[in-house]
Amino acid sequence: MPDAGTIQRFILIGSVAFLSVTIFLCLMRATLGPRFSDRVIAASIIGTKIILLIAVLAMIIGETYLADVCLIYAVINFLSVVVLARSILENKEGDGE
Repeated sequence: MPDAGTIQRFILIGSVAFLSVTIFLCLMRATLGPRFSDRVIAASIIGTKIILLIAVLAMIIGETYLADVCLIYAVINFLSVVVLARSILENKEGDGE
């Protein structure tokens, strides 16, 4: 019978595979999305999933500095979504005048 560490590693590797597949599906949505807002939301979801992927990989390889990388990437992801949402709102306001 496998020990708890082996089972945990198997689950973490499975979650990496699952996150990779869902990132690819979100990437398809970002490229095929009919509206610009769909693309912005897909980009935000991709960024969030990459943060999760880095965190899981940090647990697998046991490097704690990757948690800092996750935090920095989260701030950059948040700021990029705010800038893109602001540009959408400015374009909508400009169309109405």
